[in-house]
Amino acid sequence: MKKIFSLFVLFISVTAQAEPFTKASPDSLEQATKQMGALGKAMTDGIAILKSGDLANISAHSKHFSSLVESGKRQFGSTVFEPLGSCFAAGNFSRSWWNAQLAAAQNGGVEKVPGSIKDALDEYQEKRDDCLQSADPVMSAKSDAESDAELKKKLGGGRECLTVFTVDPETKEVIAQPKPAHCKS
Repeated sequence: MKKIFSLFVLFISVTAQAEPFTKASPDSLEQATKQMGALGKAMTDGIAILKSGDLANISAHSKHFSSLVESGKRQFGSTVFEPLGSCFAAGNFSRSWWNAQLAAAQNGGVEKVPGSIKDALDEYQEKRDDCLQSADPVMSAKSDAESDAELKKKLGGGRECLTVFTVDPETKEVIAQPKPAHCKS
């Protein structure tokens, strides 16, 4: 009962945000840090749960991973194309890691797809790092400044010199919007 209550409290604390975060901020960094901590703890706890062989606990832990992924989706969006989507992706890869662990356990400790556990772990770690960087307002601003400096060298301007597409309201065709005059191309 104590374990169920602590999972419930963790779930509530991680899902407090009603609207998805759309940019780096102190609040998004705080929630991303909590989310990544919860995912890391679930992965660490998963090893002991698998070793116990208790099917009820294994099933409950699988559901816990799914709830963490859903929490990430609600808080950070559902694709990596969203500003903080790597936070959601980290959850997906942690669940993939868990599923690969389960598959190996069911196969006598041998991976059905060699390297799947390590691949999922590597992807999780990459997305976790991306998540924390994109949620951190200081790191995000630094990354944007570096990106703008590179764009200014290549295009004669910053992000405003990237090609932006829109739909023409009359013809309903996709068209490129004109760039400012100072842009090279």
